[in-house]
Amino acid sequence: MEKILALRTNWVLSNLIEAIKEVLFITYWELNPDFDPSELADLAQKILSKGLYPTEGVKQIGWYVSTGDFWGVTISEADNEEQLVKDSNVWRLAKPGIFKFIKTSTAMEIAKVVPILMKLKKDLG
Repeated sequence: MEKILALRTNWVLSNLIEAIKEVLFITYWELNPDFDPSELADLAQKILSKGLYPTEGVKQIGWYVSTGDFWGVTISEADNEEQLVKDSNVWRLAKPGIFKFIKTSTAMEIAKVVPILMKLKKDLG
C-alpha cells in the first residue's frame, strides 16, 4: 500500500510540475525604418529604466536584430498570459508606429512538435 501511495504521489507531483512550467513564446518584429535611431535609444532607456522591459516574471532567452533590415526576434518564457501581454506590447504602446509589423505566439521545440503533428496526421487517417 505504501508503494502505491508513493507512486501516486510521484505521478501527481510530476503532472503538477508539468502543468506549472513556463510558457515559451517568440516574437517576430520589424522596426519602422523611418524612426531616428536616437529616438529609439531614448525610448529604450525610458522603458528599461522604468523596469517595464523585460516584464517582471518574464525570462528573456534571446533578443536578436538583423544587421541591416531592421527586423528581429525575441524569445522569452513567461509564467502566465498577463506577463505575455505586457512583454509583447510595452514597446508598441510606448511609441505607436515603432513597428512596421509585430507578431507573437507561443512556441515549442521542433522535436516536440513533429511527433504531435505525426500523431494528428495518423489520427486523421
